[in-house]
Amino acid sequence: MDIGEKIKTLRKAKKLTQEQLAEYLNISAQAVSKWETGASAPDIDTLPKLAVFFGTTVDDLLDFDRRRIDSEVEKLVEESVPLRTDPAKAEAFYREALKKYPNNEVLLNCLIMAIPDERSKEKIAIGENLLDCTSDDAIKLDVLRLLAETCHAVGEQAMAERYLERLPELYFLKTEVAAGILNGAARMEEIEKTEDVCVRVMLEMLAMRQRLAPEEKRAEYDRLAEELLALFRDAADYRERAGLYAQWWQKKETL
Repeated sequence: MDIGEKIKTLRKAKKLTQEQLAEYLNISAQAVSKWETGASAPDIDTLPKLAVFFGTTVDDLLDFDRRRIDSEVEKLVEESVPLRTDPAKAEAFYREALKKYPNNEVLLNCLIMAIPDERSKEKIAIGENLLDCTSDDAIKLDVLRLLAETCHAVGEQAMAERYLERLPELYFLKTEVAAGILNGAARMEEIEKTEDVCVRVMLEMLAMRQRLAPEEKRAEYDRLAEELLALFRDAADYRERAGLYAQWWQKKETL
């Protein structure tokens, strides 16, 4: 049962019309109708009012088919990946998706990525609200990273460093630990994930060093990157992924 169906069931149990519920909430009957048909959903400020009215909890109202919603949102995020080269199109896509899934944390996180840095106040406002309400550690860390990078990009270095301080120190990767304790195909998958992260980070650090180096020393970092990439091109197990690593280095100006 989705939230619209749940509201409809609770409303009918109280023998109320859509108009009566709308009057209590100080909204239009059309808004209630849209909830019940699945055309839209109550916003986060309306949920507590609904819970009080029906004598239930917000958690109970939201206790619908979360797996279906998560699956649909996951598909939308996959669909949006090619749009990320055009931030305006990506932003429009996420805003449209949020009309169907209001306040969805995954979509809001994606929206923050799409909003350009020059609209930093808007990005920070959305990010701070998300930090306040999310219980998902992965989203929280990603938002802190995005806000730190945004503040740095617009010259708000003190704010950037405050967000940076809220990020935990890295002592190990989850994939690194998983690679050591899992078995079979799952273990190999975690090994490859860890390798990909480590190679990408190494290339990013070389690119940063290259940008900071004097002009006469910058070619040295191309040589170091080529030596690193050659290790993967020469090993049969890595040849397929070596091209991806090379692409990362070619795009080093955007890393």
